[in-house]
Amino acid sequence: MKKTILTLLVICISASCGKDKKEDKEPGLFEMIEGVSDLNKIAKEAEKIEEENDKLVKATPITNDELKELLPQSLIGYPRKKFSVGNQFMTDVSMAEAEYENENGDIISFSIIDGAGETGSAMITLSRLGFARDFEEESDRGYRKSSTIIGYKAIEEVEKDDYEDSVNSKIDLMISNRFIVSLEGDRVSIEKLKKAAGELDLKSLEQKAE
Repeated sequence: MKKTILTLLVICISASCGKDKKEDKEPGLFEMIEGVSDLNKIAKEAEKIEEENDKLVKATPITNDELKELLPQSLIGYPRKKFSVGNQFMTDVSMAEAEYENENGDIISFSIIDGAGETGSAMITLSRLGFARDFEEESDRGYRKSSTIIGYKAIEEVEKDDYEDSVNSKIDLMISNRFIVSLEGDRVSIEKLKKAAGELDLKSLEQKAE
């Protein structure tokens, strides 16, 4: 596990250096300080992950029936159109997906991934390093930034869809350093997506992580 974490840190540093070379300009003082700060936070998170990893590897993934109970029949008035639990390609990872659609064809996709077990814990490790960063990126098409949503670490993203003159949005939440909950909106605003997140039974996931 320690080698995995160190490798991930090297990848992060290399990617950062590669970006500077590609842009062919010297980083300013603010960017240098920001980069060091991010690396310190990632390093601290890596130490924490190493301490908690054995517990997560040995944890029992939640069952498909438990996952199914966490998929509501509707979200912000959008009825559930379909769902799936389990994964035929990664049988040792407990996960679920559901799709909700309103009468206008606007879609919310919802997913849960359990980080228990060998494969699941590796996925959570990589995600936790990403959630450890404080960042904000913006362009003329939208933005992506770290955030806190209904009390959980989050990454939110908004992108304009010029073809349909609408926006697509996404929220990723880290629950108890074990579960990754994702909400993705097709022609759904970030405000509606945050409201949908508030309707989820995330406290049940916290209890299952204990």
